[in-house]
Amino acid sequence: MFEQQWSLSDAQRQETVGRITTSIINLSFSQGHSLPEKVAADAATTVEKKAYTVAKFESKTTTGYRPHNETLKAYARKMSELVLNVVKEKGGSQQGGISSDGKVLDLSGDREPLTPETAEEALAPLFAPRPSITTIKLSTKSFDADCAEVAARGFANVAASLTDVDMSDVIAGRPEAQALEALRIMTRSLQAAQLQALNLSDNALGEKGVRACSAALAGQTGLQRLAFQNVGCSIKACQAVAELVQHSQDLRCLHLFNNMSGDEGAAAIAEILSRSPHMEDFKMASSRVGSEGCIALATSLHTSSCLTCLDLSDNPTDSEIGPALAEMLRGQRQLVSLNLADTSLEDEGIEAIAEALVQAQPPLQELHLALNSVSPAGAASLAKALQGMPKLRILDLGENEIEDEGACHLATALQSLPQLQHLSLITNQIGAKGALAVAKAIAGSCPEIKELLLNDNQISEAGVSQLKGLFVKAGQQTALGPLDENDLDGGDGDESDADDLADQLAQSANIH
Repeated sequence: MFEQQWSLSDAQRQETVGRITTSIINLSFSQGHSLPEKVAADAATTVEKKAYTVAKFESKTTTGYRPHNETLKAYARKMSELVLNVVKEKGGSQQGGISSDGKVLDLSGDREPLTPETAEEALAPLFAPRPSITTIKLSTKSFDADCAEVAARGFANVAASLTDVDMSDVIAGRPEAQALEALRIMTRSLQAAQLQALNLSDNALGEKGVRACSAALAGQTGLQRLAFQNVGCSIKACQAVAELVQHSQDLRCLHLFNNMSGDEGAAAIAEILSRSPHMEDFKMASSRVGSEGCIALATSLHTSSCLTCLDLSDNPTDSEIGPALAEMLRGQRQLVSLNLADTSLEDEGIEAIAEALVQAQPPLQELHLALNSVSPAGAASLAKALQGMPKLRILDLGENEIEDEGACHLATALQSLPQLQHLSLITNQIGAKGALAVAKAIAGSCPEIKELLLNDNQISEAGVSQLKGLFVKAGQQTALGPLDENDLDGGDGDESDADDLADQLAQSANIH
């Protein structure tokens, strides 16, 4: 026989609320908090409602219903989790996540499906008299069409003040038809607001989902921040985004990540960039963009000279993108963060980009160039550029082929980085000589250093001992990362050898 849908009677649920109330009071007392019974009872009622909703949602399968004992366990697990959260927050008032100034409603946290009843309760601050809410975060709360209608009414009530909406991860576990209808309802209701930011990340959108959000995307004329991270943004989905986001003249931040956009999708996104003269923060990482697509993006980014953050990491490009990126970077004098890790730039691309950074001299604080097949020659070019980056805090050159020679080139430039906090040179075929040259430069010139990573290289046992001694002597022993994965049979070296090699390289590179 098939199981019937699991449920509890009102009496059973009320008895459970009583037990939860007692648990909250006792647990709070054990942690030194005296919680009023009324506060505990209100919290217990909320906990039970949320747990019951989750259990009912999880009781359904594609072929029927789960066994009652499995659903009961899910109900108990969720209650335990929520009770601990209440106690951790000292039984804080259950105000639907509204901030003390009444401007932010934040429902993010534990993932849970909403019902119309729990949606009314969670979104109650949106229906208060004269609300002044500017920001709504719905992330991790799953909406069907009925719940979306509740949200839509709330959006309409705060439209005059609403500027920022986070709808990331709001359709988890919903069948496609339900999910698309929920998105249509909620985004349609946003047309009356003057949004500055909209986050649609972590929803299984695809082209259908993007078009379900068309009312908000096409209707907003002053958007400044827009995110489509981890949404299945295929070629057609990217083309739909480009078609719908025509009002991009104020766009300052556009984030795409972990999609499958490819070159054609990148070309579509490039159309948006070509219409965004104020773009400051652009990310299209891990999106299967090849060299052709990356060149299109770089070319369109010429439209703006305001970039502060650029992330094109983890895309299957090659050194061909170097000239296009370099040409664009020459005009970016406000760049603070540049992430081109895992883009196969090789020495040719690194040299072009390093030269551009020398010319632009942006106030870089973060530079990520891991996994780019950088050799000693590329490291030498990069070292020259590093001299003009006195504000650099993070430098990631892990998993390249820098070797001792390249490490010593970099060591000569570290004296120009007094604010450096994190340097990664893991997996770079570096021996004791190169490692000691870097370590001595760090200890002498980088007082803010918090982490130097040199693991998975070819540093001998004697070299590891010298590294540790050097940092202990400098009082920076906590900054030296683990060295347990080094090839301890690598060539030995001592500080004087490292000094000699570094001095020779500095002289040849004319670095002072």
